[in-house]
Amino acid sequence: MKIIPNVKKCVGCSRCERICPTNGIAVFDKIPLKCVHCEDAPCLNVCPEHAIKRINDKVVVIKEHCIGCELCVGACPFGAMSMDLNLKIAYKCNGCYNLEEELCKKVCPTEALSYSENEVEDKRKLYISKLKKMYFV
Repeated sequence: MKIIPNVKKCVGCSRCERICPTNGIAVFDKIPLKCVHCEDAPCLNVCPEHAIKRINDKVVVIKEHCIGCELCVGACPFGAMSMDLNLKIAYKCNGCYNLEEELCKKVCPTEALSYSENEVEDKRKLYISKLKKMYFV
């Protein structure tokens, strides 16, 4: 399940930042910024060394293959990719691909990281349905 942050619920406690094993999430002005593991991931598609792979439906940086070209950083539409300037490798949220549940979601006290892609899509469909009933009676 892909997590999409609910910015209305975030209180800026930064627990998600502290628990993240890859330093792949950051909170700016109560807005959690993390990888959403795009279906057609631009970072994965642009990597010349194939250092970014899809594992367990998560987009993961394979550090040993990264050459530090930063193409993935520029390709990410959400700004969720970063560079470790000392090591010259890219890093991001790996979605805790090797765990049952993402750690950031587990520690969030307000459930700001509980929205799934499906829930967002369901809410969108419900909203459109309500609009149609209001305007196309």
